[in-house]
Parts: sequence; C-alpha cells; structure tokens
Amino acid sequence: MMTSDIKTICMAGFESFSIALDKSTDLSETAQLTIFIRGVDKKFTVTEELLALQPLKGTTTGEDVFNEVQNVFTNFGLPWSKLVGVRTDGVPCRLT
Repeated sequence: MMTSDIKTICMAGFESFSIALDKSTDLSETAQLTIFIRGVDKKFTVTEELLALQPLKGTTTGEDVFNEVQNVFTNFGLPWSKLVGVRTDGVPCRLT
C-alpha cells in the first residue's frame, strides 16, 4: 500500500486507533522503528497497516522513539486524542 493510500485511510475517519512499535537494527547497524496502526471506523471496520519504518540515527532512547512517533502522527494527521493503545516489543520504553 502506498503512503498516500495509508494517509487516505487514516484521514477517512478512524474513531480510534492503536499503534504497535518494534525496534530492530538493520545490517548497516542503523536502528529501525517499525510503526503499525490498527484503527476502527464508524462502521466498526478494523484496518491494520504498516504505518511507517523510521530510521533512528544516533541514540534510541524513549525520547527519540517518542519524537519519531510524533513526527509520523503529524505527517499522517493522526490526533493523539484518538490513540487508545500502544504495544511495544517488550523493551521498557516510555513515550510520555
């Protein structure tokens, strides 16, 4: 699915959504943050998509992860008020 298609889905009106975050390191030793979104619309249709794959350059603190998530939310027009859940890969991490 293209980025513009995901933007259309997100902006079409999720009543609420959750995100799943996973951080891994690629072959070039760059940390990659994977962000999945699962949203529910007015008809209770559930949509789940890969929202973004963001490189984390330098440090990979909770603040770095939060900043990347915030940038993705801004890019996709996702309001924080509709976020109802966050799943991480088990690493203690604080987003706020």
